[in-house]
Amino acid sequence: MRIAIVGGGTGGHIYPGLAIAQDWKDRAEIVFLGQKNKLEGKIIPGAGFNFVSISAAPISRRLSLSLFKTGWNLCRGTIQSLRFLARFRPNLIIGTGGYVAAPALLGALFLKIPIIIHEQNAYPSLTNRLLSRYARAVCISMPPASRHFSRAKEVVVTGNPVRSEVLNYDRETAREELKMKKDDRLILVAGGSQGARSVNKAVVRWLKNNEIEKNWKIVHATGENNYAEVIAYYQKLGVNPGEKQYLKVVAYIKNMGQYLAAADLFVGRSGATTVSEIVARGLPAILIPYPFAAEDHQTANARFLEENGGAIILPDEELEAGKLASLVEELLNDPDRLDKMAKNSAFLGHKNSVEQISRVIKAVLEANKTGQEVGENHGK
Repeated sequence: MRIAIVGGGTGGHIYPGLAIAQDWKDRAEIVFLGQKNKLEGKIIPGAGFNFVSISAAPISRRLSLSLFKTGWNLCRGTIQSLRFLARFRPNLIIGTGGYVAAPALLGALFLKIPIIIHEQNAYPSLTNRLLSRYARAVCISMPPASRHFSRAKEVVVTGNPVRSEVLNYDRETAREELKMKKDDRLILVAGGSQGARSVNKAVVRWLKNNEIEKNWKIVHATGENNYAEVIAYYQKLGVNPGEKQYLKVVAYIKNMGQYLAAADLFVGRSGATTVSEIVARGLPAILIPYPFAAEDHQTANARFLEENGGAIILPDEELEAGKLASLVEELLNDPDRLDKMAKNSAFLGHKNSVEQISRVIKAVLEANKTGQEVGENHGK
């Protein structure tokens, strides 16, 4: 049994593929395709999986000279993929998104290798939308994505794989390890691995201009690239994080599972991984979509949670200290509302996404043997 997986550019496209690979590593020979100079070129080999580099470039949305670069890299990457896949001959290939997936999936299409697509966001990427009609199955993380895959043979809501540490951390244990009292309320602020400058600045202004309840604890993860800037901004406004017992400022949270388990409220961006983790934990959230995300997919993710009662959207352009402070105070001072949001959030979570995706993989493999469509075999 051989499986190829392609996806990259961001952790949101890489980690679902890794989760699938970990689940299948004892049953199949697995190889990842991606770009060696991108994030996947570091993460995948570091996780112990074989990695093949191919060429790719983002698709320009307007007429410009960059279209020639895109076309050249697409052709080059497709030829590279064809050569590798013809040798490796996988039983199927799984695309998890990012423009690097396009040449690999096109190569698989030419070789008639079965394709499965996994989409993490409520609004799918251009690559996944265009190639979904050729896939044997499309696995989606959020139901709203299904309307964009009307030509797909089979669409299955599987959720987005979440790290085991996020799922398995006990809340009481986490709070005990963080030395929190029973009535302490933890607000977790995180803009993602790269941070979020507007979110960071709004949090600093909020803590400068507002009284903080005695039992509130705030963990502010700035992102590694923004840490020095945020500390300087705190100090400029006269706030010394080291002197505030209620405040902990870090560049990056290594044990995110512990903090997600202990938290009462999340404040931050709405990337696919973040959204998947907070609903897996049933954590209420104030979501601030990154306004320049590709095709505004973060707003679509946040809207899915808000429409189902698990989160409140605070647009980036309205991200003023006063509004953020009032929203936090409004929620933390209304335990019944916060509890209802937590239940709504948990209802949206998928704690067995890897198992559900695995069932789809098995169905595609079986259908390929028998000549059936996936829908005829899936779930049997």
